[in-house]
Amino acid sequence: MKMTPRGWVLLVAAIAAAALLVWRPWTNPPPSVNPQPEVASNGPITSETCRGCHPAQFDSWHRTYHRTMTREATPENVKGDFGNAVHEYRGFTSRMTREGDAFFMTTLDPDWSERFAAAGAKLDRVPPPRYAKLRVDRLVGSHWLQECLHRDPSGRYIRLPLLYHIGEKRWVQSNGGFLAPDRDDFWAQSRAANWNESCLYCHNTEPVKNRGPLGYRSEVTELGIACAACHGHGAEHVNDPSAKPTDVANPSTLSVSLRDDICARCHGALVPKPAMWDAVTHRDPFIPGRSLGIFNHVFHSEAEQAELVGLRPRSEKPPPPEPTDGRFWGDGTPLTTALEFNGLALSACYQKGNGSLSCLSCHTMHGDDPNMLLKPKMRTNEACLQCHPNYRDRIAEHTRHGADSAGSTCVNCHMAPQVYSLMTTHRSHRIETPTLAGSLGTGKPHACNLCHLDKPLGWTRDELAKWPKGKSHSAGALTADEESVSSAVLALNRGDARTRAVFAGAFSNPAARQASGTDWFGSFIGRTLEHERYPTVRYLLHRGLPERFEYDPLTLPEERAKRTRAMRDRFDAIPIGRTIPGLPDEPRLEKLRTGRHDPDITVNE
Repeated sequence: MKMTPRGWVLLVAAIAAAALLVWRPWTNPPPSVNPQPEVASNGPITSETCRGCHPAQFDSWHRTYHRTMTREATPENVKGDFGNAVHEYRGFTSRMTREGDAFFMTTLDPDWSERFAAAGAKLDRVPPPRYAKLRVDRLVGSHWLQECLHRDPSGRYIRLPLLYHIGEKRWVQSNGGFLAPDRDDFWAQSRAANWNESCLYCHNTEPVKNRGPLGYRSEVTELGIACAACHGHGAEHVNDPSAKPTDVANPSTLSVSLRDDICARCHGALVPKPAMWDAVTHRDPFIPGRSLGIFNHVFHSEAEQAELVGLRPRSEKPPPPEPTDGRFWGDGTPLTTALEFNGLALSACYQKGNGSLSCLSCHTMHGDDPNMLLKPKMRTNEACLQCHPNYRDRIAEHTRHGADSAGSTCVNCHMAPQVYSLMTTHRSHRIETPTLAGSLGTGKPHACNLCHLDKPLGWTRDELAKWPKGKSHSAGALTADEESVSSAVLALNRGDARTRAVFAGAFSNPAARQASGTDWFGSFIGRTLEHERYPTVRYLLHRGLPERFEYDPLTLPEERAKRTRAMRDRFDAIPIGRTIPGLPDEPRLEKLRTGRHDPDITVNE
């Protein structure tokens, strides 16, 4: 049967909804599989309960950003500027204010915004703009970005359309806070999910959705990630500390698989197994120390996810990622954060490590470094040398780079910044040898070219061939453009938005700036910004300029055009002073852009 346009819209909407409702269960679990924990006589078990006997562990955990993933909107938790701050977006003004200890966002009314978008952004086709004053009741995030949530009468926490960039201390419209194309609907990204259906499960401790016919009565033991999320409920242990607890887990004493399951619960791609979840409460049934696979499937593509939730017929083999997959590159490597376990599980170091490698090899919740929760020295080559000590005294021989250079930092090659989220790029957790096969046809940028931005993929192939077993890096013939045009230049003119975002992020990477030189960045970035329809890619490119230049990636197109013309006037006047073999002239760039693969793609995490 031929599907109508409306049918396609409904199907796409259903798949998008399923991607956000990956925890939705359908039937009650057998009590023998996952019994309800016994509640201690002194009430719910929280981090404060644990503090009395474990003060050092409490203090180290208290410093982490896991603790503050979700918070009530109180003066001590709010990061954003609510001092009558004004934010302009495409001609519409929002205002952030404070009244006593309450915080408010006065912004475009969501219903009016939807009508405006449906009218093709034509003001003469809709009533005058309508604004709504919405209280900020809850917050998500305290490290990179902070989202504001408003609780409506049904108990649903909706995402407000402005979020706060903590590092840059400024408000950002959510259409530019995630990887998505320019949109006329001011609330487009905010409509994608609400806290009760998505954020609830990974940003809180012991979550219960409790969705009923009249709305939500969602509950958590604690907002944010607290002791019980990693160690278990602990009621039995609290009631009788002298007894050997059966409801408390110490991750460091578990097997690698059970230990990493605790992390994978929130840092993996999961779909619930219906029989194991309570259909009424939708309580997360996972217990630390039990196998995550009892309760959830792990998926490796959005197509597989759609099959697991029943939106597509099951295939004999799990389907691979499709070209518009917003969570995985074509070879299955995760392209966004919150899927770190999926990447680690694909790594030969993990699969062949005989249990020597786990999440806790590098990370700890009880260390001194709350940023990335890394153990001491794990920002250095010691992270890899703990398992590969034979490279310690011959690092330059192995890398073909200076021993003290960025090219001899193991993770730059083997855990390249091929992951996008939160308006920046991050290291992949798939530990791998960079091969051409991993990049050809997958969309995933090659690790070498994320530092050598001025070099084509043909150069990368020739350099890899000089390594021992170099022939194993060959992966078929390259196109003429791949042979001669800088891989970054080619991707930013022809690649899809995922690839463009990762390459755009590389222009501000100190290692890439040193390897590639920045004298050509300004002229190239100015030309590229003129043709970029994804605000986040524009933001990342602007961040990569060799010197400060005022530019707003979210302003109106005509204003952006003025600034890019001024940018070109500034940077085109600076001679490069050397030949960049992979930098085409203007006619060649224009020809490359005509072949751009640019479907609508959204990466929400």
